[in-house]
Amino acid sequence: MAFIIAFCSCCLLLFITPSSSSSSSSSSSSQVVELYVVEELPPGSYVGNVATDADVYRQHTPEVAATLRFRILFQSPPSAASSFRSGVEFDAADQALFSVNELTGDIRTVVRIDREEYCRQAARCAARVDVVVQPTAFFEIVRARIHLLDINDNTPLFPVPVLTYSLPESQNADAASFPSAGFLVPEADDPDGPAFGVQRYVIAFSTAKVAEGKDNNATVWTTIPFDVNHRHGQLRIVPTQILDRETVVR
Repeated sequence: MAFIIAFCSCCLLLFITPSSSSSSSSSSSSQVVELYVVEELPPGSYVGNVATDADVYRQHTPEVAATLRFRILFQSPPSAASSFRSGVEFDAADQALFSVNELTGDIRTVVRIDREEYCRQAARCAARVDVVVQPTAFFEIVRARIHLLDINDNTPLFPVPVLTYSLPESQNADAASFPSAGFLVPEADDPDGPAFGVQRYVIAFSTAKVAEGKDNNATVWTTIPFDVNHRHGQLRIVPTQILDRETVVR
């Protein structure tokens, strides 16, 4: 005899850490300006100001500062491995994601940026933007690293909505700790970063549908004890006590 169990994607529960507020901040250094922006903001959203964060104006008199102009010299697509280490090559972005105001040095988004398109399931994601300061007499390149902050904007999904398995009634809880216990279930996929990805699996409910008799089409729902075993890189549904089919239906 065997139990027939359907495991549905709707049975997935997530424990999510709170997201930070949608704000931008920065910290300057002698070589790199760090800027932060939340993903999925509308085009034209403010990211930061390279002139202020790099102390460009402090180096000049007010008269000279009024003549300074800014333009983007280079920008790379966001990457999980973005860094400014010596010798690291960057590919130019196919599409401009950021723009700079020529007069003020304000950096803004050009399009709505989906972090998962560039840094799927990554903890960090940043783009490089090089801004040149002109005129030539005051030429300077300010490098900005723009970090894309993740939001919980994706739903974890199993590869298929329903999985059906046959499990012998001889399978019992004594073997639940074995790596091969129960039955293997494919893990759900969530493209968000670790903070908003799948945190754990729990069984929302487990029931068995059994007929009341040969000539009776009515059914009775009874609880069958199962639990989730997620370790060793595998997701398994395992029994929590001895499975005896005859205690459910005779």
